[in-house]
Amino acid sequence: MKVLTITGVGPGDPSLLTLAAVDSIQKSTVVSYPVSNRGGYSLAEKIASKWITKDKKKLPLLFPMVDDPNTLKRAWRVAGNELMRMIEKGEKVVFLAQGDISIFSTGSYLSKELEKHHPDCLVKLIPGVTSFSAAAAKSKLPLAFQEEQLLVTPVPDSYENLKVILSDAASMKRVVVLLKLGKKWQWVKPLLEELDLLEKSIFAERIGFSDQQIVRASDLSLGSRPYFSLLLIRQSWPLTMP
Repeated sequence: MKVLTITGVGPGDPSLLTLAAVDSIQKSTVVSYPVSNRGGYSLAEKIASKWITKDKKKLPLLFPMVDDPNTLKRAWRVAGNELMRMIEKGEKVVFLAQGDISIFSTGSYLSKELEKHHPDCLVKLIPGVTSFSAAAAKSKLPLAFQEEQLLVTPVPDSYENLKVILSDAASMKRVVVLLKLGKKWQWVKPLLEELDLLEKSIFAERIGFSDQQIVRASDLSLGSRPYFSLLLIRQSWPLTMP
């Protein structure tokens, strides 16, 4: 049987890999992972490096960080074909994806590519710890109580759209997780200040790495932040609390 395992390796801390993820890596003969440019660096590989022993073959696959749909589709097709080439040789292949394989993940695209073009291959999916759940645990900020809602979304492209999201969240008792903050922090901070949310927001970047940072949004200066940065915004708390 043709089998590909796609596993999440968590946000950065190797100790947050699940037992299932570690087991899949240890049983593999080929470890594959995404890179954004040829010969480039892979965060997923670094996170799992403790378990990628010298006897394993490595297969970096190019997933360019672009918006052009044709470029992306070509990359997915090439990646799927490369993985199938290894699988058809009898290799036990695992593909590593940062975070969880179902949330804004390269692993999701890869799974759908194989489902469409290589339906005879069984794809096994292993979930991973997300950056925002790890950040919530580190900051001791519960993401949802009782009947509360939780919204996980990339930062929208406009000030107005984010203002609507945050206003709706206040009326719906909805906790908001904003991902892919990056350069948008330059206009997001003034909006949080306008809505009196700076003290109610937690900023986190590079969660799980040695240089991770978790601070109140009010303590963070203006300027660009890394791509892997996020905000946790809790505007209220339940009436019934310890």
